[in-house]
Amino acid sequence: MGMATSDFPRHFEGSLDEFKQRQLLFALTRQLAEAQFLRGDRQRTERLWQEAAAENMDPERIIALLYGVEDLGDTAAMDELDRPFRDQQRQAALRARSPLSRLSHFTQRYPAAPHRQRTAARAMASAGRSH
Repeated sequence: MGMATSDFPRHFEGSLDEFKQRQLLFALTRQLAEAQFLRGDRQRTERLWQEAAAENMDPERIIALLYGVEDLGDTAAMDELDRPFRDQQRQAALRARSPLSRLSHFTQRYPAAPHRQRTAARAMASAGRSH
């Protein structure tokens, strides 16, 4: 009985979940390239785009991989092209969890209630008449 091996690289700078998402993205991109460019299979292409949407994958990210990597079999090239997007996602997630971001929920300005707006409008109108 052989030992199970993993494709999870020791140098990957994210979680296992992020790694799995990236692997799914790369696999879907390869399938799209085959369906769209090699086979010209419109139905399969549409199904794959629907799958990407169901997985909440950014279509611009997929398009960048489709057109930005010469050999989609080269995972290192795909990883290099995709790295800025992952870094941007990671930074956005950190900003969303920052103390200042959480504080902004408590300090947001809300529009005045309608009765307060009418009262303020009346006060301004009467102040204008008294001058």
